[in-house]
Amino acid sequence: MAGKTTRILNPRLDPNFKAIFTQDTEDSRKALRSFLSAAIGREVSSATVVNSEIPKVYDAQRGINYDINCTFADGEKAQVEMQSWDEGYAYGKRAEYYAARLLSSVIDVGDDWDKIPQVYQISVLNFRFDKTNEQPIHHYIMCDRKDGAKLTERLNVIFMELPKIPKTEEITDANNLPPVIKWCKFLEEADNPSKQDFISNLAQTEEGMMAAENTLTKINMDEWRWIIQGQIEGKRRDYTSGLLAAERRGVAKGIEQGIVQGVQQNARENARNLLKMNLGTAEQIAQAVSLPLEEVLALKDELENGKLKTEI
Repeated sequence: MAGKTTRILNPRLDPNFKAIFTQDTEDSRKALRSFLSAAIGREVSSATVVNSEIPKVYDAQRGINYDINCTFADGEKAQVEMQSWDEGYAYGKRAEYYAARLLSSVIDVGDDWDKIPQVYQISVLNFRFDKTNEQPIHHYIMCDRKDGAKLTERLNVIFMELPKIPKTEEITDANNLPPVIKWCKFLEEADNPSKQDFISNLAQTEEGMMAAENTLTKINMDEWRWIIQGQIEGKRRDYTSGLLAAERRGVAKGIEQGIVQGVQQNARENARNLLKMNLGTAEQIAQAVSLPLEEVLALKDELENGKLKTEI
């Protein structure tokens, strides 16, 4: 792909990410099998993309539409999400909910409990989820919180945090990178024109990644995908600009409030001092320090009551 184009679709945006792995081509199917194998840590020989929407159990239940929903040859299922931005909500809870819904979708009434397959909720995160831990890959399962004893490993949640992956210039031997890290680097850098030599060399080490590179090259020629990407990026810029503008307004308002509060506090201190020294009537002091008469009278009462209590 190096040198072929200066414009490359961003694989970290949902539509492009999904397109790489769900085309009705052998390259796309090969890329999906390779990615899933790297994510779950064992070979996936067959994976079929199915309806991305999990059916509702009851009418009022919230629907779920996954980026990629697929079934393995052995009946196991995986749901893959690309999360481009940190939206500020509890993504961990969302992932647990998604995984639980996925698990509930693989069992029907009357099924034998022993036949329930494993399910995998896989999230590629283009942001730092766990800011206390620098490990980029996390595979969560249900286990005892004290001794770590595993339950059944039917339910799996996997997070791949792209910002925690080693920088390209820090990688001296791409061949020896774990497959999951290779995939993370591909998704992180595939649209970076200055990293195309690295991406091409990286793809040479994984057949499935080479297939993904081929697929990205093909969909890169679809002008309508660029229109969609531009709309997504434009909407995100508008959202970010709105947040910054709101923040600036909030800061300015906070400064203004702070100044007003400081002036009012200073006026009250001056009024107390004038009252203590008995310099003028309450009306005169209120006018001198620019405070309402009622507030000066209240300060006068406080001072007199405090003096009375001290005398008693």
